[in-house]
Amino acid sequence: MRRYTLKIADKEFVIDVQELASDEFRVQVDGEEYVVRLSADEDLAGATITPEIIPAGVAAPAPYRHPAPDTLPPVSTAPKPALPPRPHLAQNGFRLELTAPMPGTILSINVKPGDKVEYSQLLVVLEAMKMKNSIKSPQAAVVKEVLVQPGQTVGFGDVLVRFEKA
Repeated sequence: MRRYTLKIADKEFVIDVQELASDEFRVQVDGEEYVVRLSADEDLAGATITPEIIPAGVAAPAPYRHPAPDTLPPVSTAPKPALPPRPHLAQNGFRLELTAPMPGTILSINVKPGDKVEYSQLLVVLEAMKMKNSIKSPQAAVVKEVLVQPGQTVGFGDVLVRFEKA
């Protein structure tokens, strides 16, 4: 529960507020209790809360209005980033190449040309941002060609291994 003391026109009010839910409060003002529910909520740009009461008859400042859309400067749009290269597939959907999923440095290679590999077998360990990433085989296949070596830096989408059907 939170207690507030407000002074309005030289009269003091003590208000106790208890949050019942994110939009519902129990408010007690001078011994009378109310359940208050928020029906709307919005942020006003540059709004500040001041504990000052403007007496009747004095003009209040005009409320903030958003500028008309036609008066705003045009929005520049950045070009969309290039899509990653699509893996080369044979007609039957067999992946011919394994590409780097992120830029990094090759730490180790666990296969050589001619090796038969199974689905999910560890092929390459790639270090990226101080983390070791295991690059595994997407299918059962035969390694046709290994295009990287330990210590080599690779970019996103670079071909690491080429396959042929087992």
